[in-house]
Amino acid sequence: MMKKSVSTILAVTFSVLPATVAAQAVEDDETIVTVIVGDDNAAVDVQDEFVKNAPKRKSDNGLPRFAIVGKDNKFYLGIGAQFLGEGLVDFGGEMPSPYNFVPSAITPATPGNGSSLRFTALTSSFYINAVALPGTKDKVGLFFKAQINDGNDYGFNVSHFYVTYRGFQIGYTSSLFADGAAMPFTIDAQGPNGSANMSVFTAGYIHEFSSSITGAIGIDAPTADITAGDGTSTVNQRIPAVPLYLQYGWDGGASHIRLSGLVRPMQYRDVVAGKNRTPVGWGVQLSGLAKVLPALTLYYDATYGHGVADYLQDNTGMGLDALPDADRDGRCRLMKSMGLTAGMSIGLTDRLVFNGAYSHVTNWAPSGAVTDDSRYRYGDYVAANLIYTVNKIVGVGVEYDYGHRKSFGGEGLHVNRVQAQLSVTF
Repeated sequence: MMKKSVSTILAVTFSVLPATVAAQAVEDDETIVTVIVGDDNAAVDVQDEFVKNAPKRKSDNGLPRFAIVGKDNKFYLGIGAQFLGEGLVDFGGEMPSPYNFVPSAITPATPGNGSSLRFTALTSSFYINAVALPGTKDKVGLFFKAQINDGNDYGFNVSHFYVTYRGFQIGYTSSLFADGAAMPFTIDAQGPNGSANMSVFTAGYIHEFSSSITGAIGIDAPTADITAGDGTSTVNQRIPAVPLYLQYGWDGGASHIRLSGLVRPMQYRDVVAGKNRTPVGWGVQLSGLAKVLPALTLYYDATYGHGVADYLQDNTGMGLDALPDADRDGRCRLMKSMGLTAGMSIGLTDRLVFNGAYSHVTNWAPSGAVTDDSRYRYGDYVAANLIYTVNKIVGVGVEYDYGHRKSFGGEGLHVNRVQAQLSVTF
């Protein structure tokens, strides 16, 4: 009976596929920006500047389709919006979010709720992309993006708001420890569970040593996701994290390899000793993408560290940066975490693209740490989609997602999702 119900729901979902699916970001060499005020011949330069100024993650659209060009081409302004309408069916366990597919969030399905059909537009957004004095050493960029996903309500949630000047980037966006360009494209808003992608208020400096080598260093606003126990308590954070990376690129920026590092001091209160303690977490990451054939691009990232669990997508908000020490009252131990992601993108035709991704995250409780059986130990994430670009405004696609989680107590849960999405971008 369950199989018949699921089959019926899938049939309904696929029957509306032509009107309910999503589009992948355009290739860099395709000019899709139209100048509506100013110099029409500046469209290629405008698009290039907008792409450089926007977030690098392919699922995080920031390229307006229309632009205003100021006098003497000294100012570019694009105000864009993207509607993402989705129809999706889940079966297996329960996935709370209709737009984020998060293996660590899977819960057991209650009787009679083994599958669900939902519709949402909660990943829709609007954004401002502005560049002043393009082509000069005094170029200034501003990027703002708000999504319509304030929880599960149709409010506004700022996902990016930053400025750039002479290599400096300051504002609310992804940490420099994250390599957004190395994350495979997914319709699922979160994406690979083992990839590092933490949004914080951050400030950093990015420097081009040559046409191929780039380096960066910054600070992230102090954060900590610690589980307090008997004899410990959380306190306000005072010391920022320090992300940095060194990157080598080739093929005109279509491929790169990046080595990233993170130093992350965290504070908690040792109630027994009556003082604050500051363990120092650290993380390393190897990431990149490689355009091995004109139609084939590979993506990868591998992250490992102590006390950096919150930077991995699946671990966010789960209290896994540090756990209470069972052997020493008033002390905490840093969690060891690892994230792995591999993906590919294949251009089947000029308009049809296949994307696939596998991701894994594992958390190791250090010896002597207090952990309960239900706490998240590891999870797997699989995504595969077909994306069809109808034109520069409309795109359609469909995706299959699979998630699996296991707790320290050995309980395993899984969920499947099939989703279809319509993308309309201005």
